[in-house]
Amino acid sequence: EESCYADPRFELLLVCRKVVANRKQADALWDSYSKYLNHRFHLKVGPIDPWLRLESVHSLLGFCMQGMGLLEGGRNPWEEKSDLLNKIHREMQRLQYDLGWSKDEAAEIDSSHDLRSA
Repeated sequence: EESCYADPRFELLLVCRKVVANRKQADALWDSYSKYLNHRFHLKVGPIDPWLRLESVHSLLGFCMQGMGLLEGGRNPWEEKSDLLNKIHREMQRLQYDLGWSKDEAAEIDSSHDLRSA
C-alpha cells in the first residue's frame, strides 16, 4: 500500500483489484482515471493488464511467504494449509486464464532468473 505514494497507478490498481466487483468495473474505473491523469497531468497510464499481472505476482509471493512463515506470524490462525494452497491455485488460475499469462511466459521468466545458479 505504501507504493501508492510513488505512483498513483498503484492506488488505482488496488482499488481496481480489491474494491470493485468485476473486471468490467475495473476497466471502466481505470479508463476514467487514465483520461483524468492524461488531461490534468499529461500522464500516460497505459493498459491495466500489466498492472493486474504485477498485483497477482505480488499476491502469490505474499502467499508463499505466509506458507513459509516469513510474514511475522505466518498464516491467519483460522486458515488451514489447504486454504492457503487453494488461494495460491486461484491466483495462478487468474494469472493464466484471466490475464493471459501463458505457461511458456512463466517458464521463460523462471529459466531466466534461475536462483539455483546464483
